[in-house]
Amino acid sequence: MKGLWFEWIGNRHYSAILHFGESFVPVEDDVLRLLSKQPEATPEKFLEQVIERIGINPYLKKKIRAAADEGDPRSQITAMKEFLLKYKV
Repeated sequence: MKGLWFEWIGNRHYSAILHFGESFVPVEDDVLRLLSKQPEATPEKFLEQVIERIGINPYLKKKIRAAADEGDPRSQITAMKEFLLKYKV
């Protein structure tokens, strides 16, 4: 699949993973909580927060941004925000 999306895994180490293109990275609960506190952020601002908080190095940041550019960023961000509302950490 293309684009960005969260997937709930709910294991003892991580609650979710962020898929970006053909790759994924686990997301710490603290990061999920921080992102969920920004429901009114513009899609651009929210994406920047995702990249900053989850992209732990320049390579990941570049891959996450490229995945966001593969699809419609607005609909991807909307789906990610809905995920955060549904799965409270």
